[in-house]
Amino acid sequence: MHSWICGEDRPSRSKFYLFQKTFEACSGASLSVKVCADSRYRLFLNGKEVCSGPCQGSEHVRYYEEADLSPYLKAGENRLEARVLFVTEEVMITVFRYARPALWISGTLTQNGKQTEFGTDPSWSCCREDAVELFRGCAEVQEAVAPFERVLGESRLTPIEVVRFETPHFERHGFEPYGLRDVYPLAPRPIPPMSIGEPTAFRIVRRGDDYVDLDAGCYTSALVDFTLQAPAGTRVDLIYGECYGKANRHGRTVEKGIRDACRDPDLYICGAFDTVICTGAPLHFRSFWYRAFRYIRVSFPKGIKPELLSAFFQTEHYPLNGGNFTCSDPILNRIWEVSKTTVLCCSHEQYLDCPYFEQRQYDMDSALEMMFAFRLSSDPRLSRKALLELADSQIPDGMIRAHYPSTRVQIIPNFTLFWILMAKDYLLYTGDTETIRTVFPALVKALECFSALRTSEGLIRPTHYWNFVDWVPSWERGVPPMADEEPAAVTSLMAAAAFRAGAALAEGLGNAVRAKEYQKTAEMISAAVRKTCYESSVGLFRDTPSSRTFCQHTSLWAVLSETVVGKDAETLIDHTFHCAKTVEKCTFSMNYYLFRALEKANRYCYAASLFEGWKTMLNLHCTTWCENPDNARSECHGWSSAPIYEFSGILLGVQPASNGFQSAIIQPHPEYFGVDRASGDVPTPYGPIHVDVRREGDHTVFQYEAPPEIRVESAMQ
Repeated sequence: MHSWICGEDRPSRSKFYLFQKTFEACSGASLSVKVCADSRYRLFLNGKEVCSGPCQGSEHVRYYEEADLSPYLKAGENRLEARVLFVTEEVMITVFRYARPALWISGTLTQNGKQTEFGTDPSWSCCREDAVELFRGCAEVQEAVAPFERVLGESRLTPIEVVRFETPHFERHGFEPYGLRDVYPLAPRPIPPMSIGEPTAFRIVRRGDDYVDLDAGCYTSALVDFTLQAPAGTRVDLIYGECYGKANRHGRTVEKGIRDACRDPDLYICGAFDTVICTGAPLHFRSFWYRAFRYIRVSFPKGIKPELLSAFFQTEHYPLNGGNFTCSDPILNRIWEVSKTTVLCCSHEQYLDCPYFEQRQYDMDSALEMMFAFRLSSDPRLSRKALLELADSQIPDGMIRAHYPSTRVQIIPNFTLFWILMAKDYLLYTGDTETIRTVFPALVKALECFSALRTSEGLIRPTHYWNFVDWVPSWERGVPPMADEEPAAVTSLMAAAAFRAGAALAEGLGNAVRAKEYQKTAEMISAAVRKTCYESSVGLFRDTPSSRTFCQHTSLWAVLSETVVGKDAETLIDHTFHCAKTVEKCTFSMNYYLFRALEKANRYCYAASLFEGWKTMLNLHCTTWCENPDNARSECHGWSSAPIYEFSGILLGVQPASNGFQSAIIQPHPEYFGVDRASGDVPTPYGPIHVDVRREGDHTVFQYEAPPEIRVESAMQ
């Protein structure tokens, strides 16, 4: 077993380090290795990149990659290099680090029928890259995002002493035989490598005296690759823009209209950037981490025209393949494609809220993105990883941290409830009881936390944490009026839904007693909301017991928690939409759950009005969905991709009827969407279900093909 090797540096700021080793190999030799580093690495053999990582983990486990280097070997001398990024606390809080730049490789070199151990030892060399400075990119980019780069001319490598560190342990939580915690607990990478696209050239869309604007064609998350040439000392900034617009003094785009209005001289590109200081000779720059952008402005001093000898990008995201959809309405087809692009840009080694500003794996965002991802692929690995990681973030009182992995702690109580709902949906789509059994103790503790928050009336009282619900414009910090002072109806209703989800999970694990207990608690909370928050004069639930304000959120969660059912649910939804002027509306973060409430209450006829927001964004030439259409900060936010589910689960009508998709319901509803025909594939663990739908007068006719392992319980004939 090989040890970690470290550069002797204990850097106070983020830096690049280059670990190198030369070795001899004969013709026909083979080499397979396991690789990990602190904090990130890219591994090269004879100048060819062979793998990168380590996959983002947590303080509980660090992952390693396995790679076959044989195709890159050559007879004679070989050079193996690991470019290691060591990050400190000022950047990339989603990566855990120790104190020094470190590398671990363990493998086997086979040649001439003989196997020898191959890996990290003191024979390696290490150099610090002093020609690259690392920084936050711009004020609006948060510390969870990987650092941006300032390249100060040609590479300047400073030799650093290499020291042996320690032998890693491979148990999941990395404990030594006497219960001592290992610094570097290692486990195999739990997800596949990211999908890297083919090199794609940019299109020049605008030129000025001191800039050239490049267009990727649509919003993307990608590695960028530039070769530049300009007089020595020339500073060239690569500015990554989500769209054209006007900026505030912090360099944030705040006034937006048509997103690709490159011909409007009053609009420009601003945002995070990398910097290259040219040398007079061709200088190559390739980003270490992916960048999120639609446009790149190549900015330089007036009077100097740097040559773009090459400029291309390669998309990078989690591989989600299999689900597809098309219909007779080209607008809906475009909505599907933009939704898919949005989900891909927000799916990497973690589910992300947005790839540009934050890159955090939030509970609510992950619960939604998981549902959309399951409509694009049956691969459960990224969802399983997210569910387990969020479970590992639980704090002593039972709350799940709002985003994790992270070296910072943020608590949003409602997000703990979303994690519980996520667990229920995960079991429904995968049937993976082993993972649910692993996270169930955390779920029990989370529900106990909310049970302890119940008032004498049975409502869930507010906490000292951030009682966020939704980014409703009139709500301060996303908190309903009075919800920091007294129980919020929406939180109590969400808690009731979470207890019902906990009951379903307990039943799935064979724990009937706990399932019954959770059902009883849910009914008690529902009864308390009906008693203390229902305003009979308007037929709606108040935001809090003493308030006189109303929102769609209370109605939708009253339906989803089964606080109101049957005709009462239909009436509640009718009142919610008929009193639109006095009822605060959900933003895009909550629209998926509003759709589910409309479906459950047999009122999906109201869904058509909700699609206007997505059509508005299309009219603004958005190529990914914004955090919210009005005054959007982020142009790419995974939680806004609800149409993926609506087209797949409602229009095509395919939904799991039992855990693991062992049975399915197929009930297409093209009438809600005004289309004459539609078709698509819905992924399942057993293979895709294909559906073809058409409208004939007032009737829906469809055909389907389902894997033989799936029992189709009901389908309209």
